[in-house]
This record gives sequence, C-alpha cells and structure tokens, in this order.
Amino acid sequence: MIQVAISTDFLEAVTKLPRAQQKKVNQFVNKFRTNPKSNALNYEKIHSASNSYMRSVRVDQTYRCIVLKPEHGDVFALLYVDSHDAAYDWAQRRRCEVHPQTGVLQLFVTQTSNITPEQPTPAPIVTKPEVEKTVKSVEQQSNVLLFAEHNEKQLIKLGMPEEFKDIILGLKTVDDLQRVEKQLPVDAYEALYMVAVGLNYDEVLADYNENMANEIIDVDDYAAAIKRNGSQRKFVFVDDEALQKMLEAPLEKWRVFLHPSQRKLIERDWNGPVRVLGGAGTGKTVVAMHRAKWLAAMIPKSSNKKVLFTTFTKNLAADINAHLRQICTQAELDRIEVINIDAWVGKFISRHDHKYQIVFHNDKNVKREKCWQFAMDAKSSELDLSERFYLEEWALVVQEQGITSLKDYIKAKRTGRGTRLNRSQRMQIWPVFEEYQLQLTHMNLREMVDATKDCLTTIKSKVINPIYQSVIVDEGQDMGTHAYKLIRALVPEDQPNDIFVVGDGHQRIYRNKVVLGRCGINIRGGRSKKLRINYRTTEETRRMAVSVLEGISIDDLDDGQDDNKGYVSLMHGAIPEHKIYSSQAEEVAAIIEIIESLEAANVKRNEICLVARTNALRNTYADALQQEGFETYEIKTNGEENRDMDGIRVATMHRVKGLEFQHLFIAGANAKVIPLGYFKSDDPVELREFELSERALLHVAMTRAIKRLVITSSGEPSPFLVQGKRC
Repeated sequence: MIQVAISTDFLEAVTKLPRAQQKKVNQFVNKFRTNPKSNALNYEKIHSASNSYMRSVRVDQTYRCIVLKPEHGDVFALLYVDSHDAAYDWAQRRRCEVHPQTGVLQLFVTQTSNITPEQPTPAPIVTKPEVEKTVKSVEQQSNVLLFAEHNEKQLIKLGMPEEFKDIILGLKTVDDLQRVEKQLPVDAYEALYMVAVGLNYDEVLADYNENMANEIIDVDDYAAAIKRNGSQRKFVFVDDEALQKMLEAPLEKWRVFLHPSQRKLIERDWNGPVRVLGGAGTGKTVVAMHRAKWLAAMIPKSSNKKVLFTTFTKNLAADINAHLRQICTQAELDRIEVINIDAWVGKFISRHDHKYQIVFHNDKNVKREKCWQFAMDAKSSELDLSERFYLEEWALVVQEQGITSLKDYIKAKRTGRGTRLNRSQRMQIWPVFEEYQLQLTHMNLREMVDATKDCLTTIKSKVINPIYQSVIVDEGQDMGTHAYKLIRALVPEDQPNDIFVVGDGHQRIYRNKVVLGRCGINIRGGRSKKLRINYRTTEETRRMAVSVLEGISIDDLDDGQDDNKGYVSLMHGAIPEHKIYSSQAEEVAAIIEIIESLEAANVKRNEICLVARTNALRNTYADALQQEGFETYEIKTNGEENRDMDGIRVATMHRVKGLEFQHLFIAGANAKVIPLGYFKSDDPVELREFELSERALLHVAMTRAIKRLVITSSGEPSPFLVQGKRC
C-alpha cells in the first residue's frame, strides 16, 4: 500500500506562495497522493542534491515540488515547494536521512563547513582589585566546553548527526548552541539543549531516543523510519479529509504534528491518573485533545461509554470543542463530551431534581448579595476585620474544607491565611457564616461549591454508574478541591486511563488551589510528566513572560514545587516592546500607527488582538479604534471565537487564555491597573496571593503572542514591567 507523508517544511512553504499558486499546489497534492508512481509525474533527479533519493516534480511551468522517493518501500514524502531555482537550491543544501542511532528521519541543512557559532562580544576589562577574583572565575568558566561531561557517542545517541560532532563538541555556552540551531535537525537541537541547561542525560535520552535497546537501524528503511514517533513531529500521514483541512488552514498543522514526548503521553494505556505539567505554549491542550481523540477511538461501537473533557470556564470549553472538530471524526466526536465543570454540575443538579438556584460566593446576583448583607449585619463589633476578610475566610477555609458547624470551624486549619485567629475570635466570626448559610437556604440558593458536593452525595447515595470511560481535565490549575473530588467519583478507580490532568501553576489566574492526592487522585511512579518546548511564542517573548514570575514559588498541583527549568522556545523573533506614553491619547495614536503599518504589510485584522485588563478599558480602546475606521471584533466571555469574522480582536486578559494571535497588544499596562488598584487588605498572605494571580494573568496574556508583542502604558507603568521605552 503506497503512503504519502507531508513534511512541516512543505506546509510552511505552501503558506508563503501566492494564493493562485497555493490552489495549483493543492491540486498537485491530490493528484500525487492518488498515484505517486504515475509516469505523468515526470520525476527529475537533482544531480547536486546531498540526498540521492530527492527528486523534483513539476507543479506547473514555474514551480517544483521536492519529493523524497526512496528506492525501497512504498513511502513517499513531500518535502518542499517553490519556484524552480529556489526549490533546487533548497534541495542542494539539505539532507533527509535516517539517523543510525535513533532511527528518526531527519531533515537538516548539510553545509557544515559554514556552520561556526558567532563569537560572543567580549566582556569589558574590569581592573578594580575587589573584583579581580570574579573576573578570573568568569574567564575560567568561558574556557569550559558546554558538553565537557559528555562524549561523542552520547551526543550521537541523542540524535546529533555525526558530521556536526566537531562543531557541537567545541561549543562553550548555551548561546553558542542557539546560534547553530537552524542548521541542526530539530530533534537533535532540542535534546542537546535540554542536556546543556542541566537536565538529566538519561531522562532526555529516554524522551528523544526510542531505540533504547540499541537495535541495528537500517538507514535505508525510510518506511520504518517515518513511522517512528520522533519522525512524526516533522512528517505525518493524513487521510484526504485531514489533508484538505491542513492545506486550507496550514497554521493549524501543529495540531497534527506531535512531538514524540507528546505522542508518548497520548497513545498509551496508563494504570492510573496522569498529571502533565508544562509552561505556556508547550501544547498541553493539544495533548489533552489528542488524548481524548485516542481514547474515544478505543471505545467499542457497542458501548455507551464516553470521554468527558472538562475545564474551568465556558469559553475554554467552547474553544476546545471547536478544535476537536478539526482533528476528530464524527464517530469520535460522538464519544467525547466537552463541558466546563460548573455547567456539568448545573446539568446534573437539574437532572436529579435539586430545586434551587446555583450562585457563586462573589458574583453580582441580587439575592446572593442580599444574603451576604444579612450575614454582615451579624458580625461582631469587637473584631476589626474587613468584609473582604470574611469573604476570603468563607471561600478559602469554610467552603474549601466543607465546614458546616462551629465545632469544625474551631478545629479547622487555616494554612495560608495571614490573620491569626484564636478560639474566642473564631466563635465571634462563626455567626456570620451561619447566618449566610441560613439566608441562602431561605432564598433557595446554593453556592457552586455546595452544589458540587450535592452531586457527589447523589452519585454515592444512588449508586449511579457513570457513563464515562475516562476524564480529561484541561487548565487543571484553575479547579478547586471539590471539583476534583467530583471528577474522582465520575470514573472508577480500578480501571486504566481513568483521569488525565494537564495544567501549569504559573498560569493560575483564579485563586483555586488543589492537592490532587487529597482528592483521591493519586499520581504515582512515572505518571507525572513535564512538557518543556514552547511551540507558540518566540524565545524573546517567552523570556519576558517568564520574568514576570521570576523568584516566585509555584506549586505543581500536588503539594510539590514546579519550575521552568528547560522551558524554551525554538522560535526567534523581534524583542517584545514596552512603550510608555505621557497620556492615553498618545498611547492610542501610537497603537493605531503600528496597526496601520501591519495592514500595510498585508497582515489581516483577525490576526491582531488588543488586550486590556478590564471590560471598561477594553471598550475604551475598542471605541478609539472604531473612531479611526478600524472594525473590531469582541471576543466575548462565553462562546468560541469565530475566526471567520473580520476585525481587530479586542478582549480582556482573562478571555484570551487558551487563544493565540500573530500580533498582540497589551494596552493600558499602568500602575493600579496591573495589578488592579482597588484591592485592599491588611492580610499579607491575601496581598501576596492577589499579586501572584495578577502576575500570572499578565504572564498568560503575554504568551498569547506568536510573532509580535507590544505592551503600552500611559503615565506610570505597571510595577510588574521592569523596563520600558518612554515615548
């Protein structure tokens, strides 16, 4: 059976062609896939090509497609497409061959004679006696080779082509390695980078080399090579429907080309719950979606079981549902239920005849606010505690621990609460919470936490057999304890592939914290994994986003600590801009000028997004854009973004979570806006938690940018932004 693979280089080349030529290429691909051995294709040998299996095939009079046509095996690969001379030049400077140790099909630049890392700028000479020792230490360190602790064979086992050995072994710094990145195969560069920044060699080897048994690799067996996980992050076999989607929307190709570390998480049976951590842009949601697809495909047609895919907010659930439609068959979609956790609770409560209205402890529901005011009237005049203290105590202690009596409140742990309370003070505080509970009951209201507990009680008391084979949780850092306890009850513990959680504490923008083990979700052995490669932003943007959280302790969702070690982007681009203006009018004028320059460069308006901290600020900038004749499209709180609609995207910082844009503006990044100035508390712990959530929100917004990030301030800039250019 003849198979045709598509490479990432081919798809990227298609996106750069004129629209008329893209249509011709699409027609050519469909024709080629029908019969790649057809005599009408007229394969031409590229005599100066580095790889003897590369051929040129005519698309039209001007354009050529570079094809890998091995002598053995019915496997072909479309590698590149361009005008005749450009396509031949591309082929002459590249190799496409099977690595003898990893068995991965690698595509890389072959002119190694020209690959020498640029020399770093020498440090200025410092002569002060008190720093002479430091200078000597730096000089000694500069003479230490980057891979001094690893030999040639070890690096080749990571995927390094042998012809690069002298260059790689001669590198001194990580910056030197980054300078030769574009010449190396992507799998080799990633593995070398991970080792260079200090990750354990054996762990990296296990991630990047499937041939751990050291079997002899047949370097001429391209058919076997292209099917290995490591190859499928550059090459993929697709059916007609999936290919058409890719050709029509090539920017979505990252949902098909999976990193081997991602594929290892997706396509396997796990003996219990799995937790996957990773920084912004590392593909956690992509992994979760492909995991759901894989699990759905495993469910027998005769079964009524489903995969539950849940997350914290409605808009994320809507976006995920839209993305799943791009990668799943209809049969697979029918077996996946996508819903945010609160909506699931609401449906369950309604289905089981719980006759009450669900509210949230801090929303603007008139009835709920009335209940809270009655409770506030019961507070003791002897205690000098703010209303915010009571709100936080209710949510983070009483509700979080399921406390329903004074006796339990007196014994409750208050870890993380800055204001200490003795027994007498707790006795004076409790009447407020007791009154609030009574008022909610009187008004026939239940907070979401209590409704979630009702679901759990109903499931256990009625011995309901859940219809779910597995549960996938996206943005797991945003869910609280009671949500996870409910999730635990939705799928049996004694079956494989029960729960799959992806998340990142660095992106926690809601104040829910969880210890999975305390919710019955026990992550053991090798079922905790970490993704480290950022596929969305440039390295320059990633560094700026990470700096916002530098020095802050971040949890790993299970009572441990997480870090960004080895977290890197392989894309490079413009350094993010932070511009400071004397007034909002000047700021708006500058934003409009940049947008006009983007449009002049043929950037589409739906590739541009302006983000602000609050709804009011978002509307201010949107109105200003509209007055200048720019159509805008508001990304609403509920519902998916319609990519077919024209207009510059405008959104709050909360709403862009889970989305991405080629060009992103974060406007109004001012003091008392980021972080919000209205938050007041005498509790240092509350202040620290609030600042962390605000920093995480800015971090998340920054990491939505793909090519360009522009941050603007008027007046005093946000204290989270250390540097900026005053304009």
